[in-house]
Amino acid sequence: MKMHKIVQLIIFLISLLLIAGAMLFHHEPSADSDLNINTILLSIGCSILAVVIINFFEYHITRPEVDTLKYISDWKLVSIFKTRQEMNDVTNKLLNKAEALDIAALGCKGLLNYQGDVIKQRLTKGMKIRFLIPTRNSPFIQQREIDEDAAKDEIKNNINNLVNWSQQTIKELNLNEEQIQIKEYSSLPIQSIMIIDKNLFTGPFMIKKLSQLTMAYQYKKGGEGYSYYKSYFNEIWNNDEISSKVEV
Repeated sequence: MKMHKIVQLIIFLISLLLIAGAMLFHHEPSADSDLNINTILLSIGCSILAVVIINFFEYHITRPEVDTLKYISDWKLVSIFKTRQEMNDVTNKLLNKAEALDIAALGCKGLLNYQGDVIKQRLTKGMKIRFLIPTRNSPFIQQREIDEDAAKDEIKNNINNLVNWSQQTIKELNLNEEQIQIKEYSSLPIQSIMIIDKNLFTGPFMIKKLSQLTMAYQYKKGGEGYSYYKSYFNEIWNNDEISSKVEV
């Protein structure tokens, strides 16, 4: 039995004892005093009982909300976005000061088109990037193109463009090999994951929905959500049986 239930039970029993005492103990007030012990015991016992009853119902009515808040706190869930387009308003601001960027995605076409210059600027300041992409010739990519109603080879071409962008950026900015790394994995496309320093964003790939029109979640470092997806990303990245380095 949980501690708060034990405390409630003890208080409840005390109130019953006080009420029983008031009913069993007969005391007439003296001529010098109007004090009636029965009335006092009954009043105290009924007051405590009322508090216990109110507390009991209040606890069970609000418990789901309390549990929900606890889960949100434990996982440090910051936001839920209806689309990744809404999420981009937050990630774009974070990129301006980013020091590390990990991305598991299907080509990052929108990111490179709209934030390519910002990313290059951060790379000149020492930022490091890890791209985790599906194998370009995988049948899973072909299936994902069908699921998204994309043109044939559209996702494959987006991934190729990401690799080409990385190669050109390394040469253009004279970066070291550690600043932009790419690995490809051979399994089904994993969830979209974007880690910008102490913030992590993730969301599913849905059927008949473009990636940018799919919901996403934001977690803060220090919570279960960030730790869970960061570990997942690293497990795939560091497993040579699943992922392999793409030369850039």
